[in-house]
Amino acid sequence: MVASEMLYERLRRLAVEDPKTARNVFLEAFEANNNDLPEFFDRLRKPGEARLRQVVANAVRAHPEKRRLVPELLLWRDAETDEFTRRAITGALADVDGSALQRPNESSPEMLPSEIVDAYRYVSERLKHRLRNTMLSAQAQASRLRSAAADGAMPDLQVALAKINDALLSLSRELEATDADPQYFLARSIALGDWLRQMDLRYTSRYSSINLKLINADNPETRILGSDYLLEIVFWNIWVNAHQAAGINCSVTVIFEVAGKDLILKILDTGQGFSKDLKDIAFQQMYSTKTPGRGRGLLEIQEAVERLGGQIRLYEEKPSEYRLQIRLPLEAR
Repeated sequence: MVASEMLYERLRRLAVEDPKTARNVFLEAFEANNNDLPEFFDRLRKPGEARLRQVVANAVRAHPEKRRLVPELLLWRDAETDEFTRRAITGALADVDGSALQRPNESSPEMLPSEIVDAYRYVSERLKHRLRNTMLSAQAQASRLRSAAADGAMPDLQVALAKINDALLSLSRELEATDADPQYFLARSIALGDWLRQMDLRYTSRYSSINLKLINADNPETRILGSDYLLEIVFWNIWVNAHQAAGINCSVTVIFEVAGKDLILKILDTGQGFSKDLKDIAFQQMYSTKTPGRGRGLLEIQEAVERLGGQIRLYEEKPSEYRLQIRLPLEAR
């Protein structure tokens, strides 16, 4: 029998390295009613265990004995600050009988309205991720600067210094986001092709150029209702992910198609795309081909697309090669 400490440590490692195996290891212990599980769950009640909570919630989502974990799931839901873990917990509780979800003294005059708390979580998580991505640019140029200094390459030094300055200015703009014009957060009529061209210019000034190709983007019927804030979350993340996957010679193609009352966008880059194994997990858990503990981008894209009233999925562009498809509602005519 696996000891509690070993089970916890193993699952904590696997939650980062291989979430699918982590779910299977947990289910094995859960179905065996392992005597060490109570101590394991006691650890998960402490702060900072969002990733393991997400693993457990996803593991039991369709399990016939899920009801055994409802008390734990309710505790996690009330305490969790990570929005994607909350989404996994909410999904696990979605089909549980309503009587099992009642908590005594659940309402309190001192509690903030749930919509305010949810809005705070959403905006703060987005700001944190955007600040991190902005710092990546400064860090990359600082590394380039060190290399150029070591080699005595003066032209490269000047370029790196200019790029660092641009990155710091961008960071300042991100820090000022909470004081932005309210119009930045409000829905308005947007010609998405023109909007993408402008965003690409801003991206290029901060990082490096992407070869952008828009197909059927200038159709006057392809206007949507959306906020600059949500659209930047969607497409800035896509640009960053494409650049990381394809490297310095990255190209992004966006194909526009009108289907009834919706605008369908197929997005291709010069990276390798998603494999078939990732098709079913891309929007359920954090995933990154780079560094363990990263990979929030796809979940953030999904959340923003849904707030725009749309849907996102992976479609098969070539055999066993999957790409992003986004469906957004067109502006009512």
